[in-house]
Amino acid sequence: MDAINRNSRTSVHFQLGFVLAVPWTMDKTSTVDFQRALLDSGLEFTQTNRAARSYTLNRTDPSNLHVKLDSPAPQLSGIQIIAQNPSCDLDMFVLDASAVTDAYQQTFAAGRYQIVRASAKIQHLYSSHEHAFKYLWEERLGQSGQDFQCLGPRPVAGGGLRLLMPPHAAEGQEPISIEIRIESFLREPTKLLIETNFVWPQPKLLQKDQKFDPAAYLNPLEEYAANQVWEFLTQSKDKQP
Repeated sequence: MDAINRNSRTSVHFQLGFVLAVPWTMDKTSTVDFQRALLDSGLEFTQTNRAARSYTLNRTDPSNLHVKLDSPAPQLSGIQIIAQNPSCDLDMFVLDASAVTDAYQQTFAAGRYQIVRASAKIQHLYSSHEHAFKYLWEERLGQSGQDFQCLGPRPVAGGGLRLLMPPHAAEGQEPISIEIRIESFLREPTKLLIETNFVWPQPKLLQKDQKFDPAAYLNPLEEYAANQVWEFLTQSKDKQP
């Protein structure tokens, strides 16, 4: 029996973000137009909040969805689309994110859009047959539980790994930086939380007839998290040559 159940994978967080070389122009008319464009695409939000440099929309039904338009720096605008503890799968989140970016392009029509930076994040939970940190520390890393005695008599309730990979361009792909966080889930010690982040730091120009295409960012991230990260997680020191 495998220590970590691959079939137990549950998605608990989806996120997609863009930073654009566009000055902040959100006024009351724009917020109404944006919300109307979202509604035309089938997205209805029950809560909205407009501040000096941001506009946020939230809904809980049929699945949690948070949308934020803001100005992270002068002459820049940002789009953040987040589903925390979603009751939908990635395909549905991609559809929602596509509706958000389409509504943005409809509301803030431009001849072209300069994407300064794109980012995406997915969090998965996996079930373990024992304490998840015990698996990570002893089986995956080949360490001993006795190593923590020098820290004092208190038990170690959890912990994890954080891996950072600088921007790298694979053949035929634009550069991507990757951050991976693997740690025991403190609320449920037999679960392992895996967070995978992709950042596309190379500016990209969208012409008027081009879409943001959330699937192009989220699907490769999901595949990487479900396969390469899983393979890294389930290797043990004893298995390695």
